[in-house]
Amino acid sequence: AVTFARGFAVFHQNGKQRVVVYNPWKKGRKILASFVLVKSHPRKGEIKVPLDSAAVFSATQLNALELLGLLNKVTGISEVRFISNKQVKAALATGKMTEMAAGGHYFIETILKHKPRAIFYSPFQGNLKLPRTLSAITAIPYLDYTETSPLGRAEWIKFAALFFGKEYQADSLFSTIEKKYLALKKMADTVKRRPTVFSDKFFNGQWFVAGGRSYIARIFKDAGARYLWQNDTHVASFPLNFETVFQKAKDADYWRLVGTFGSSPSYRLIADENELYTHFKAFRQHHIIYCDPQKTAYFERSALAPQWILADFIKAFHPELLPRYKPVFYRVIP
Repeated sequence: AVTFARGFAVFHQNGKQRVVVYNPWKKGRKILASFVLVKSHPRKGEIKVPLDSAAVFSATQLNALELLGLLNKVTGISEVRFISNKQVKAALATGKMTEMAAGGHYFIETILKHKPRAIFYSPFQGNLKLPRTLSAITAIPYLDYTETSPLGRAEWIKFAALFFGKEYQADSLFSTIEKKYLALKKMADTVKRRPTVFSDKFFNGQWFVAGGRSYIARIFKDAGARYLWQNDTHVASFPLNFETVFQKAKDADYWRLVGTFGSSPSYRLIADENELYTHFKAFRQHHIIYCDPQKTAYFERSALAPQWILADFIKAFHPELLPRYKPVFYRVIP
């Protein structure tokens, strides 16, 4: 059963599975794609599962297949330069995996040469389909990143599993994630004081602020903090000018940052980037909660580890609740 994810659903009919992916950019439950999965004798338009090969075009898809023990089925990936997984690097070196996309471009000839049975890809608004030249290959949209609920995003591991006959393993993995997340949330629900927090930084003349209905806003709430834009209705980030953010956030207790500041982050390096940052109370009190995405493989691993993101923030906001916990992705810069 699909409990938290809004982007896909599974129906059983006549011994077959019908998997539906919904279009998150349309009002109502408009279908973006649907697949009928069968174990043998597929008719026209049906997909025989388990798939024996696939290309995956996002880091979270690759992570899902890794957790399901399916890296040996992956023949193509995208953005090789960002890969940190040793197994994947070894498979690339021996030719078991090939780079099939990068920088938003598909390497059509390479894909047609290697012929993966299916391509898992990440559509975005205005570009929902793969190029027509790849129409012979099953294209499976994977929209985990449009989920605003942390558990909804992690539940997409069940979606990936459907195409490889790994439902039992996915249910078990997700159940562990869910139990841990909800136990931590329950712990944070008991706090008397909710510190205030804001997020991100000024870049190219704008400060993109996470919407009040975004994934990270939900994490802040579940971790026992009060996000300054919690009453905003945006799902995605939206731009504001520096003055607007400063007026609202100058006295906030905490500041969340994701990025790379040299070999080791420090308040000096952050101040060097923009002297105005030193005027925030969270900066002066050394309350910046920081994640280095390269060192933590944040973009690869975090979607399927919301329990650790939540624990990291509880450790930052309410360290007394998790005295012995060692952060995985985020830590307060001392």
